[in-house]
Amino acid sequence: MLFDKAVKYANDVLDGKEIANKYVKKQCTWFLRDLERQHDDDYAFYCDLDEIKRVEGILELLNFATGIGVKGKTVLEGLVGFQAFFFVNVFGFRFKANPERFKNRDITLFICRKNGKTWLVAVLFIILLLTEDPYSEFYSICKDRELAGLVKTMIAQVLSGSPAIAKYFVVPKTLNGKIVCKLTNSFYQPRTADPTANNGLRPSAFIADEIGAFKDSENINAMQSGQLSIKNPLRFKITTAYPESQSIMLEELAYIKKVFDNHIEDDRLFALLYYAEEEHAWDDVGLHQANPLKIEENFSEIRDNRKNAIEKPNQRAEYLCKHMNIFMASNSGEEFVNIDQLRECKLTKPFDWTGRMVWLGLDLSMTTDNTAVAMVTEEDLKIYADTFAFVPTDRIEEKNRVEKINYHDYIKQGKCFSCGDMVIDYGFVEDFILAIEEKYKVTVMGVGYDRYNALSSAMRLEREGGLKTIEVKQHSSVLHPATKLTREKILSKEFFYVPNDLFEINVQNARVIENNNKDIYINKKKSTGKVDMLASLVNGIYLLQQDVIFNPDHDWAVQVL
Repeated sequence: MLFDKAVKYANDVLDGKEIANKYVKKQCTWFLRDLERQHDDDYAFYCDLDEIKRVEGILELLNFATGIGVKGKTVLEGLVGFQAFFFVNVFGFRFKANPERFKNRDITLFICRKNGKTWLVAVLFIILLLTEDPYSEFYSICKDRELAGLVKTMIAQVLSGSPAIAKYFVVPKTLNGKIVCKLTNSFYQPRTADPTANNGLRPSAFIADEIGAFKDSENINAMQSGQLSIKNPLRFKITTAYPESQSIMLEELAYIKKVFDNHIEDDRLFALLYYAEEEHAWDDVGLHQANPLKIEENFSEIRDNRKNAIEKPNQRAEYLCKHMNIFMASNSGEEFVNIDQLRECKLTKPFDWTGRMVWLGLDLSMTTDNTAVAMVTEEDLKIYADTFAFVPTDRIEEKNRVEKINYHDYIKQGKCFSCGDMVIDYGFVEDFILAIEEKYKVTVMGVGYDRYNALSSAMRLEREGGLKTIEVKQHSSVLHPATKLTREKILSKEFFYVPNDLFEINVQNARVIENNNKDIYINKKKSTGKVDMLASLVNGIYLLQQDVIFNPDHDWAVQVL
Protein backbone atom coordinates (compact mmCIF):
# COMPACT_ATOMS: atom_id res chain seq x y z
CA MET A 1 0.00 0.00 0.00
CA LEU A 2 2.76 2.50 0.92
CA PHE A 3 4.81 1.88 -2.23
CA ASP A 4 1.71 1.93 -4.45
CA LYS A 5 0.63 5.26 -2.94
CA ALA A 6 4.05 6.75 -3.65
CA VAL A 7 4.07 5.57 -7.27
CA LYS A 8 0.50 6.80 -7.79
CA TYR A 9 1.42 10.21 -6.36
CA ALA A 10 4.39 10.55 -8.72
CA ASN A 11 2.29 9.60 -11.73
CA ASP A 12 -0.58 11.88 -10.67
CA VAL A 13 1.84 14.82 -10.38
CA LEU A 14 3.23 14.22 -13.85
CA ASP A 15 -0.25 13.65 -15.31
CA GLY A 16 -1.54 16.90 -13.81
CA LYS A 17 -3.99 15.23 -11.43
CA GLU A 18 -1.92 16.58 -8.54
CA ILE A 19 -1.12 20.26 -9.10
CA ALA A 20 2.58 20.87 -8.44
CA ASN A 21 5.41 23.23 -9.38
CA LYS A 22 8.20 22.25 -11.72
CA TYR A 23 10.60 21.12 -8.99
CA VAL A 24 8.12 18.70 -7.42
CA LYS A 25 7.52 17.39 -10.93
CA LYS A 26 11.27 16.96 -11.39
CA GLN A 27 11.58 14.96 -8.14
CA CYS A 28 8.70 12.72 -9.21
CA THR A 29 10.33 12.23 -12.62
CA TRP A 30 13.59 11.19 -10.96
CA PHE A 31 11.76 8.80 -8.64
CA LEU A 32 10.12 6.93 -11.51
CA ARG A 33 13.38 7.05 -13.48
CA ASP A 34 15.31 5.55 -10.57
CA LEU A 35 12.80 2.73 -10.25
CA GLU A 36 13.70 1.83 -13.84
CA ARG A 37 17.44 2.45 -13.46
CA GLN A 38 17.74 0.14 -10.45
CA HIS A 39 17.88 -2.80 -12.87
CA ASP A 40 20.95 -1.40 -14.65
CA ASP A 41 24.28 -2.88 -13.61
CA ASP A 42 25.99 0.51 -13.63
CA TYR A 43 23.41 2.12 -11.30
CA ALA A 44 24.54 1.99 -7.65
CA PHE A 45 21.12 2.09 -5.95
CA TYR A 46 17.94 0.04 -5.72
CA CYS A 47 14.52 0.29 -4.09
CA ASP A 48 14.20 -2.21 -1.23
CA LEU A 49 10.55 -3.30 -1.12
CA ASP A 50 11.16 -5.36 2.01
CA GLU A 51 12.29 -2.26 3.90
CA ILE A 52 9.27 -0.36 2.63
CA LYS A 53 7.00 -3.17 3.90
CA ARG A 54 8.81 -2.96 7.24
CA VAL A 55 8.00 0.75 7.48
CA GLU A 56 4.47 0.01 6.30
CA GLY A 57 4.03 -2.42 9.19
CA ILE A 58 5.00 0.28 11.70
CA LEU A 59 2.63 2.81 10.10
CA GLU A 60 -0.17 0.25 10.40
CA LEU A 61 0.38 0.14 14.17
CA LEU A 62 0.44 3.93 14.57
CA ASN A 63 -2.83 5.85 14.84
CA PHE A 64 -3.91 9.44 14.27
CA ALA A 65 -4.66 10.97 17.66
CA THR A 66 -6.24 14.06 16.07
CA GLY A 67 -6.94 15.46 12.62
CA ILE A 68 -9.87 16.31 10.38
CA GLY A 69 -11.16 13.14 8.73
CA VAL A 70 -8.35 10.89 10.03
CA LYS A 71 -8.81 10.71 13.83
CA GLY A 72 -8.84 7.07 14.88
CA LYS A 73 -7.46 5.81 11.57
CA THR A 74 -4.12 4.08 11.27
CA VAL A 75 -1.36 6.25 9.86
CA LEU A 76 -1.05 3.90 6.90
CA GLU A 77 -4.74 4.38 6.03
CA GLY A 78 -4.68 8.15 6.44
CA LEU A 79 -1.44 8.94 4.61
CA VAL A 80 -1.92 11.21 1.62
CA GLY A 81 0.14 10.88 -1.54
CA PHE A 82 3.00 13.26 -0.81
CA GLN A 83 3.52 11.76 2.67
CA ALA A 84 3.77 8.22 1.27
CA PHE A 85 6.12 9.55 -1.43
CA PHE A 86 8.32 11.12 1.27
CA PHE A 87 8.59 7.94 3.37
CA VAL A 88 9.30 5.67 0.40
CA ASN A 89 12.10 7.92 -0.83
CA VAL A 90 13.65 8.24 2.64
CA PHE A 91 13.56 4.57 3.61
CA GLY A 92 13.28 2.65 0.33
CA PHE A 93 16.31 3.55 -1.80
CA ARG A 94 19.56 1.85 -0.74
CA PHE A 95 23.09 1.14 -1.94
CA LYS A 96 23.30 -2.15 -3.83
CA ALA A 97 26.76 -2.72 -2.35
CA ASN A 98 25.49 -2.13 1.19
CA PRO A 99 21.71 -2.39 1.68
CA GLU A 100 21.98 -0.92 5.19
CA ARG A 101 22.99 2.45 3.73
CA PHE A 102 20.37 4.90 2.53
CA LYS A 103 20.75 6.44 -0.92
CA ASN A 104 19.24 9.78 0.10
CA ARG A 105 21.37 11.41 2.78
CA ASP A 106 20.38 15.08 2.49
CA ILE A 107 16.60 15.40 2.61
CA THR A 108 14.64 18.66 2.43
CA LEU A 109 10.94 19.30 2.90
CA PHE A 110 9.96 22.90 2.16
CA ILE A 111 6.24 23.18 2.80
CA CYS A 112 3.55 25.62 3.94
CA ARG A 113 2.15 25.91 7.42
CA LYS A 114 -0.86 23.70 8.26
CA ASN A 115 0.37 20.84 6.08
CA GLY A 116 1.27 18.39 8.84
CA LYS A 117 4.99 19.12 8.84
CA THR A 118 5.56 18.57 12.58
CA TRP A 119 3.41 15.42 12.55
CA LEU A 120 5.40 14.02 9.62
CA VAL A 121 8.66 14.67 11.49
CA ALA A 122 7.28 12.95 14.61
CA VAL A 123 6.33 9.80 12.66
CA LEU A 124 9.72 9.88 10.93
CA PHE A 125 11.55 9.82 14.28
CA ILE A 126 9.39 6.97 15.60
CA ILE A 127 10.29 4.88 12.54
CA LEU A 128 14.00 5.69 12.92
CA LEU A 129 13.97 4.83 16.62
CA LEU A 130 12.48 1.41 15.82
CA THR A 131 14.50 0.52 12.72
CA GLU A 132 18.00 1.96 12.96
CA ASP A 133 20.96 0.37 14.77
CA PRO A 134 20.79 -0.06 18.56
CA TYR A 135 22.02 2.88 20.65
CA SER A 136 21.50 5.34 17.82
CA GLU A 137 21.09 9.02 18.67
CA PHE A 138 18.50 11.25 16.98
CA TYR A 139 18.09 14.99 17.41
CA SER A 140 16.07 17.89 16.18
CA ILE A 141 17.65 21.33 16.32
CA CYS A 142 15.56 24.47 16.40
CA LYS A 143 16.18 28.15 16.83
CA ASP A 144 14.47 28.41 20.22
CA ARG A 145 13.30 26.24 23.10
CA GLU A 146 9.59 26.52 22.32
CA LEU A 147 10.00 25.33 18.72
CA ALA A 148 12.31 22.54 19.87
CA GLY A 149 9.59 21.13 22.12
CA LEU A 150 6.95 20.91 19.37
CA VAL A 151 8.36 17.77 17.75
CA LYS A 152 8.71 16.01 21.10
CA THR A 153 5.13 16.93 22.00
CA MET A 154 3.90 15.57 18.68
CA ILE A 155 5.83 12.29 19.10
CA ALA A 156 4.21 11.88 22.52
CA GLN A 157 0.80 12.61 21.01
CA VAL A 158 1.20 10.04 18.23
CA LEU A 159 2.39 7.41 20.71
CA SER A 160 -0.47 8.16 23.10
CA GLY A 161 -2.94 7.14 20.41
CA SER A 162 -0.96 4.04 19.42
CA PRO A 163 -0.92 1.58 22.37
CA ALA A 164 0.60 -1.25 20.30
CA ILE A 165 3.72 0.88 19.79
CA ALA A 166 3.69 3.16 22.83
CA LYS A 167 4.57 0.35 25.26
CA TYR A 168 8.03 0.19 23.70
CA PHE A 169 8.84 3.85 24.45
CA VAL A 170 9.70 5.91 27.49
CA VAL A 171 8.45 9.48 27.12
CA PRO A 172 9.63 11.92 29.83
CA LYS A 173 7.54 14.96 30.77
CA THR A 174 10.46 17.39 30.69
CA LEU A 175 10.68 19.54 27.57
CA ASN A 176 14.20 18.52 26.58
CA GLY A 177 14.09 14.98 27.98
CA LYS A 178 15.08 11.99 25.86
CA ILE A 179 12.42 9.77 24.32
CA VAL A 180 13.90 6.25 24.55
CA CYS A 181 12.94 3.19 22.50
CA LYS A 182 13.20 0.16 24.77
CA LEU A 183 13.60 -2.24 21.84
CA THR A 184 16.73 -0.59 20.43
CA ASN A 185 17.98 1.58 23.31
CA SER A 186 18.05 4.44 20.82
CA PHE A 187 16.82 7.88 21.83
CA TYR A 188 15.51 11.14 20.43
CA GLN A 189 16.15 14.52 22.02
CA PRO A 190 15.17 18.07 20.97
CA ARG A 191 17.99 20.63 21.05
CA THR A 192 18.15 24.36 20.65
CA ALA A 193 20.53 26.02 18.23
CA ASP A 194 23.68 26.15 20.34
CA PRO A 195 26.60 24.85 18.25
CA THR A 196 28.96 24.75 21.23
CA ALA A 197 26.65 22.53 23.27
CA ASN A 198 25.97 20.29 20.27
CA ASN A 199 29.60 19.69 19.27
CA GLY A 200 29.95 16.46 21.23
CA LEU A 201 26.88 14.71 19.83
CA ARG A 202 26.93 11.69 17.48
CA PRO A 203 23.65 11.89 15.59
CA SER A 204 22.68 9.00 13.34
CA ALA A 205 20.08 11.42 12.03
CA PHE A 206 19.16 14.99 12.82
CA ILE A 207 16.52 17.38 11.64
CA ALA A 208 17.13 21.09 11.30
CA ASP A 209 13.55 22.07 12.06
CA GLU A 210 12.33 25.45 10.81
CA ILE A 211 15.72 26.06 9.21
CA GLY A 212 14.17 29.07 7.51
CA ALA A 213 14.65 30.94 10.79
CA PHE A 214 18.39 30.09 10.95
CA LYS A 215 20.80 32.92 10.08
CA ASP A 216 23.96 30.79 10.04
CA SER A 217 25.00 27.16 9.57
CA GLU A 218 27.15 26.73 12.69
CA ASN A 219 24.73 24.41 14.46
CA ILE A 220 24.13 22.30 11.35
CA ASN A 221 27.89 22.08 10.81
CA ALA A 222 28.32 20.94 14.41
CA MET A 223 25.79 18.18 13.87
CA GLN A 224 27.34 17.09 10.57
CA SER A 225 30.81 16.93 12.10
CA GLY A 226 29.41 14.55 14.71
CA GLN A 227 28.30 12.20 11.92
CA LEU A 228 31.81 11.51 10.62
CA SER A 229 31.98 8.14 12.38
CA ILE A 230 28.34 7.23 11.69
CA LYS A 231 27.75 4.39 9.23
CA ASN A 232 24.51 5.72 7.80
CA PRO A 233 24.07 9.43 8.53
CA LEU A 234 20.83 11.21 7.63
CA ARG A 235 20.32 14.97 7.49
CA PHE A 236 16.86 16.47 7.27
CA LYS A 237 16.06 20.13 6.63
CA ILE A 238 12.42 20.92 7.15
CA THR A 239 10.87 24.36 7.12
CA THR A 240 8.35 26.86 5.87
CA ALA A 241 9.19 30.22 4.31
CA TYR A 242 10.16 33.07 6.66
CA PRO A 243 10.27 36.87 6.39
CA GLU A 244 14.03 36.70 7.01
CA SER A 245 16.53 38.21 4.59
CA GLN A 246 19.50 36.44 6.22
CA SER A 247 17.94 32.97 6.26
CA ILE A 248 20.35 30.20 5.26
CA MET A 249 17.39 28.49 3.63
CA LEU A 250 17.64 30.92 0.73
CA GLU A 251 21.06 29.48 -0.10
CA GLU A 252 19.79 25.92 0.45
CA LEU A 253 16.94 26.48 -1.98
CA ALA A 254 19.30 27.96 -4.54
CA TYR A 255 21.56 24.89 -4.33
CA ILE A 256 18.65 22.44 -4.60
CA LYS A 257 17.29 24.25 -7.65
CA LYS A 258 20.71 24.02 -9.33
CA VAL A 259 20.62 20.25 -8.78
CA PHE A 260 17.12 20.02 -10.25
CA ASP A 261 18.17 22.23 -13.17
CA ASN A 262 21.07 19.83 -13.90
CA HIS A 263 23.81 22.34 -13.12
CA ILE A 264 25.08 20.25 -10.20
CA GLU A 265 25.04 16.47 -9.81
CA ASP A 266 24.02 15.22 -6.36
CA ASP A 267 22.63 11.67 -6.35
CA ARG A 268 22.13 11.68 -2.60
CA LEU A 269 19.84 14.68 -2.36
CA PHE A 270 16.06 14.37 -2.10
CA ALA A 271 13.88 17.46 -1.88
CA LEU A 272 10.22 18.34 -2.01
CA LEU A 273 9.79 22.08 -2.54
CA TYR A 274 6.14 23.00 -2.15
CA TYR A 275 5.61 26.64 -3.01
CA ALA A 276 3.50 28.65 -5.44
CA GLU A 277 5.18 29.63 -8.68
CA GLU A 278 5.24 33.38 -9.19
CA GLU A 279 2.59 33.42 -11.90
CA HIS A 280 0.22 31.48 -9.62
CA ALA A 281 0.82 33.29 -6.34
CA TRP A 282 -2.71 34.75 -6.39
CA ASP A 283 -4.78 31.88 -7.77
CA ASP A 284 -5.92 28.40 -6.81
CA VAL A 285 -3.15 26.74 -8.81
CA GLY A 286 -0.63 28.31 -6.42
CA LEU A 287 -2.83 27.30 -3.50
CA HIS A 288 -2.51 23.64 -4.50
CA GLN A 289 1.19 23.92 -5.38
CA ALA A 290 2.05 25.17 -1.89
CA ASN A 291 -0.41 23.06 0.15
CA PRO A 292 -0.24 19.37 -0.85
CA LEU A 293 -2.20 18.17 2.21
CA LYS A 294 -5.31 19.62 0.50
CA ILE A 295 -7.56 20.18 3.53
CA GLU A 296 -10.59 22.04 2.23
CA GLU A 297 -11.19 23.83 5.54
CA ASN A 298 -7.68 25.27 5.29
CA PHE A 299 -8.24 26.22 1.65
CA SER A 300 -11.36 28.19 2.58
CA GLU A 301 -9.42 30.11 5.21
CA ILE A 302 -6.54 30.80 2.78
CA ARG A 303 -8.95 32.05 0.11
CA ASP A 304 -10.43 34.48 2.65
CA ASN A 305 -6.93 35.68 3.53
CA ARG A 306 -6.18 36.09 -0.18
CA LYS A 307 -9.20 38.37 -0.64
CA ASN A 308 -8.04 40.52 2.27
CA ALA A 309 -4.46 40.62 0.97
CA ILE A 310 -5.63 41.78 -2.46
CA GLU A 311 -7.60 44.62 -0.89
CA LYS A 312 -5.05 45.47 1.82
CA PRO A 313 -1.47 45.82 0.50
CA ASN A 314 0.02 45.64 4.00
CA GLN A 315 -1.20 42.03 4.28
CA ARG A 316 0.22 40.80 0.97
CA ALA A 317 3.71 39.90 2.18
CA GLU A 318 2.30 37.85 5.06
CA TYR A 319 -0.12 36.03 2.74
CA LEU A 320 2.61 35.15 0.23
CA CYS A 321 5.01 33.98 2.93
CA LYS A 322 2.56 32.09 5.15
CA HIS A 323 0.22 30.56 2.58
CA MET A 324 2.16 30.45 -0.70
CA ASN A 325 5.49 29.54 0.96
CA ILE A 326 7.36 32.35 -0.77
CA PHE A 327 10.27 33.99 1.06
CA MET A 328 9.39 37.66 1.45
CA ALA A 329 12.64 38.78 3.02
CA SER A 330 13.14 42.51 2.81
CA ASN A 331 16.02 43.42 0.49
CA SER A 332 16.77 39.77 -0.20
CA GLY A 333 16.51 40.48 -3.92
CA GLU A 334 14.48 38.85 -6.67
CA GLU A 335 15.79 36.48 -9.30
CA PHE A 336 17.13 38.18 -12.41
CA VAL A 337 15.33 35.83 -14.81
CA ASN A 338 13.96 32.33 -14.58
CA ILE A 339 16.50 29.73 -15.71
CA ASP A 340 13.99 28.14 -18.12
CA GLN A 341 13.40 31.50 -19.79
CA LEU A 342 17.15 31.98 -20.20
CA ARG A 343 17.64 28.52 -21.72
CA GLU A 344 15.14 29.34 -24.44
CA CYS A 345 17.75 31.86 -25.65
CA LYS A 346 20.55 29.32 -26.08
CA LEU A 347 21.96 29.20 -29.61
CA THR A 348 21.42 25.85 -31.27
CA LYS A 349 23.89 26.43 -34.11
CA PRO A 350 27.47 27.80 -34.17
CA PHE A 351 27.45 31.59 -34.32
CA ASP A 352 29.69 33.27 -36.89
CA TRP A 353 31.36 36.33 -35.35
CA THR A 354 33.39 37.13 -38.48
CA GLY A 355 33.32 40.79 -39.50
CA ARG A 356 31.12 41.92 -36.66
CA MET A 357 31.50 44.91 -34.37
CA VAL A 358 31.63 43.71 -30.77
CA TRP A 359 31.61 45.27 -27.34
CA LEU A 360 33.45 43.65 -24.44
CA GLY A 361 32.52 43.68 -20.77
CA LEU A 362 35.16 43.00 -18.14
CA ASP A 363 34.48 42.10 -14.51
CA LEU A 364 38.00 42.03 -13.11
CA SER A 365 37.44 40.97 -9.52
CA MET A 366 39.84 40.55 -6.63
CA THR A 367 42.89 38.49 -7.56
CA THR A 368 41.68 35.52 -5.47
CA ASP A 369 38.20 35.40 -6.99
CA ASN A 370 36.57 34.77 -10.37
CA THR A 371 37.04 37.16 -13.28
CA ALA A 372 34.86 37.26 -16.39
CA VAL A 373 34.85 38.64 -19.94
CA ALA A 374 31.75 38.97 -22.12
CA MET A 375 31.57 39.67 -25.86
CA VAL A 376 28.33 41.07 -27.31
CA THR A 377 27.06 42.23 -30.68
CA GLU A 378 23.67 43.13 -32.15
CA GLU A 379 21.77 42.35 -35.32
CA ASP A 380 18.15 43.06 -36.29
CA LEU A 381 17.32 44.37 -32.79
CA LYS A 382 18.73 41.20 -31.21
CA ILE A 383 21.74 40.81 -28.90
CA TYR A 384 24.21 37.93 -29.25
CA ALA A 385 26.73 37.07 -26.54
CA ASP A 386 29.54 34.78 -25.48
CA THR A 387 31.02 34.75 -21.97
CA PHE A 388 34.21 33.42 -20.38
CA ALA A 389 35.35 32.92 -16.80
CA PHE A 390 38.86 32.90 -15.25
CA VAL A 391 39.77 31.23 -11.95
CA PRO A 392 43.01 30.95 -9.91
CA THR A 393 44.57 27.54 -10.66
CA ASP A 394 45.47 26.57 -7.11
CA ARG A 395 42.04 27.50 -5.78
CA ILE A 396 40.04 25.27 -8.10
CA GLU A 397 39.63 22.37 -5.66
CA GLU A 398 38.57 24.76 -2.89
CA LYS A 399 36.07 26.42 -5.23
CA ASN A 400 34.70 23.05 -6.36
CA ARG A 401 34.06 22.14 -2.73
CA VAL A 402 32.63 25.46 -1.56
CA GLU A 403 30.56 26.29 -4.65
CA LYS A 404 29.63 22.63 -5.25
CA ILE A 405 30.32 22.78 -8.97
CA ASN A 406 33.12 21.19 -11.00
CA TYR A 407 35.23 23.90 -12.63
CA HIS A 408 37.34 21.23 -14.35
CA ASP A 409 34.36 20.41 -16.60
CA TYR A 410 33.98 24.02 -17.71
CA ILE A 411 37.72 24.36 -18.31
CA LYS A 412 37.52 21.35 -20.65
CA GLN A 413 34.60 23.01 -22.47
CA GLY A 414 36.69 26.13 -23.09
CA LYS A 415 34.33 28.41 -21.18
CA CYS A 416 36.56 28.80 -18.14
CA PHE A 417 40.31 29.34 -17.95
CA SER A 418 42.68 28.43 -15.15
CA CYS A 419 45.44 30.98 -14.68
CA GLY A 420 47.89 32.12 -12.01
CA ASP A 421 48.34 30.16 -8.80
CA MET A 422 46.48 31.25 -5.65
CA VAL A 423 45.60 34.51 -7.39
CA ILE A 424 44.29 35.41 -10.84
CA ASP A 425 46.96 36.20 -13.44
CA TYR A 426 45.68 39.53 -14.76
CA GLY A 427 48.20 39.32 -17.59
CA PHE A 428 46.53 36.12 -18.84
CA VAL A 429 43.13 37.86 -18.92
CA GLU A 430 44.63 40.87 -20.71
CA ASP A 431 46.26 38.59 -23.31
CA PHE A 432 42.90 36.87 -23.85
CA ILE A 433 41.21 40.20 -24.59
CA LEU A 434 44.03 41.39 -26.84
CA ALA A 435 43.69 38.20 -28.94
CA ILE A 436 39.91 38.45 -29.46
CA GLU A 437 40.00 40.53 -32.65
CA GLU A 438 42.30 38.11 -34.45
CA LYS A 439 40.73 34.94 -33.02
CA TYR A 440 37.13 35.84 -33.88
CA LYS A 441 37.83 38.18 -36.84
CA VAL A 442 35.89 41.01 -35.18
CA THR A 443 36.34 44.70 -34.48
CA VAL A 444 36.31 45.57 -30.77
CA MET A 445 34.37 48.82 -30.38
CA GLY A 446 35.14 49.17 -26.70
CA VAL A 447 35.92 47.44 -23.42
CA GLY A 448 33.68 48.31 -20.48
CA TYR A 449 35.22 47.75 -17.08
CA ASP A 450 34.64 48.33 -13.39
CA ARG A 451 37.34 50.70 -12.16
CA TYR A 452 37.96 48.50 -9.10
CA ASN A 453 41.11 46.41 -9.72
CA ALA A 454 41.12 47.17 -13.46
CA LEU A 455 42.96 50.46 -14.05
CA SER A 456 46.33 48.95 -14.93
CA SER A 457 44.69 46.36 -17.20
CA ALA A 458 42.73 49.09 -19.00
CA MET A 459 45.95 51.04 -19.57
CA ARG A 460 47.66 47.99 -21.12
CA LEU A 461 44.68 47.24 -23.39
CA GLU A 462 44.81 50.79 -24.69
CA ARG A 463 48.61 50.93 -24.95
CA GLU A 464 49.28 47.57 -26.61
CA GLY A 465 46.03 46.80 -28.37
CA GLY A 466 44.78 50.25 -29.21
CA LEU A 467 41.47 49.29 -27.65
CA LYS A 468 39.05 51.90 -26.37
CA THR A 469 38.36 51.29 -22.67
CA ILE A 470 35.45 52.87 -20.82
CA GLU A 471 34.82 52.83 -17.10
CA VAL A 472 31.34 51.59 -16.22
CA LYS A 473 30.49 52.99 -12.82
CA GLN A 474 28.98 50.27 -10.64
CA HIS A 475 26.04 52.33 -9.48
CA SER A 476 22.33 51.60 -9.89
CA SER A 477 21.71 54.81 -11.79
CA VAL A 478 24.32 53.76 -14.38
CA LEU A 479 23.69 50.01 -14.49
CA HIS A 480 19.88 50.13 -14.46
CA PRO A 481 19.35 50.76 -18.21
CA ALA A 482 21.69 47.95 -19.27
CA THR A 483 20.36 45.56 -16.61
CA LYS A 484 16.79 46.32 -17.63
CA LEU A 485 17.61 45.93 -21.33
CA THR A 486 19.35 42.59 -20.74
CA ARG A 487 16.39 41.22 -18.81
CA GLU A 488 13.83 42.47 -21.36
CA LYS A 489 15.79 41.04 -24.28
CA ILE A 490 15.92 37.63 -22.55
CA LEU A 491 12.19 37.67 -21.76
CA SER A 492 11.29 38.72 -25.31
CA LYS A 493 13.65 36.08 -26.78
CA GLU A 494 15.74 38.74 -28.48
CA PHE A 495 18.89 37.70 -26.65
CA PHE A 496 20.99 34.70 -27.71
CA TYR A 497 24.08 33.19 -26.10
CA VAL A 498 26.67 30.62 -27.07
CA PRO A 499 25.89 27.46 -24.99
CA ASN A 500 27.59 27.79 -21.62
CA ASP A 501 26.42 25.96 -18.48
CA LEU A 502 28.63 28.06 -16.22
CA PHE A 503 27.00 31.24 -17.55
CA GLU A 504 23.58 29.73 -16.81
CA ILE A 505 24.65 29.05 -13.22
CA ASN A 506 25.80 32.67 -12.87
CA VAL A 507 22.45 33.95 -14.12
CA GLN A 508 20.56 31.56 -11.84
CA ASN A 509 22.60 32.85 -8.89
CA ALA A 510 21.84 36.50 -9.65
CA ARG A 511 19.53 38.61 -7.51
CA VAL A 512 18.47 42.13 -8.42
CA ILE A 513 17.49 44.91 -6.05
CA GLU A 514 15.51 48.11 -6.56
CA ASN A 515 16.72 51.42 -5.18
CA ASN A 516 14.42 54.25 -4.09
CA ASN A 517 14.10 55.42 -7.70
CA LYS A 518 12.96 51.95 -8.83
CA ASP A 519 16.29 51.40 -10.63
CA ILE A 520 17.33 47.73 -10.64
CA TYR A 521 20.84 46.37 -10.43
CA ILE A 522 22.54 43.05 -9.75
CA ASN A 523 23.63 42.81 -6.14
CA LYS A 524 26.53 40.40 -5.63
CA LYS A 525 26.09 40.22 -1.86
CA LYS A 526 22.44 39.20 -2.14
CA SER A 527 23.09 36.72 -4.95
CA THR A 528 23.38 33.03 -4.12
CA GLY A 529 26.75 32.41 -5.78
CA LYS A 530 29.07 33.76 -8.44
CA VAL A 531 27.58 36.26 -10.90
CA ASP A 532 30.76 37.56 -12.56
CA MET A 533 29.82 36.36 -16.04
CA LEU A 534 26.48 38.15 -15.89
CA ALA A 535 28.14 41.27 -14.49
CA SER A 536 30.59 41.33 -17.39
CA LEU A 537 27.68 40.84 -19.81
CA VAL A 538 25.85 43.86 -18.39
CA ASN A 539 29.05 45.94 -18.69
CA GLY A 540 29.33 44.92 -22.35
CA ILE A 541 25.67 45.65 -23.07
CA TYR A 542 26.07 49.04 -21.39
CA LEU A 543 28.68 49.95 -24.02
CA LEU A 544 26.62 48.55 -26.86
CA GLN A 545 23.74 50.68 -25.65
CA GLN A 546 25.84 53.83 -25.53
CA ASP A 547 27.18 53.37 -29.07
CA VAL A 548 23.99 52.20 -30.74
CA ILE A 549 21.74 54.75 -29.06
CA PHE A 550 23.33 57.63 -30.99
CA ASN A 551 23.52 55.77 -34.28
CA PRO A 552 20.75 57.01 -36.59
CA ASP A 553 20.52 53.58 -38.20
CA HIS A 554 19.69 51.93 -34.88
CA ASP A 555 16.93 53.51 -32.85
CA TRP A 556 15.82 50.36 -31.03
CA ALA A 557 17.86 51.14 -27.92
CA VAL A 558 15.99 54.43 -27.53
CA GLN A 559 12.68 52.61 -27.86
CA VAL A 560 13.33 50.01 -25.17
CA LEU A 561 14.47 52.69 -22.75
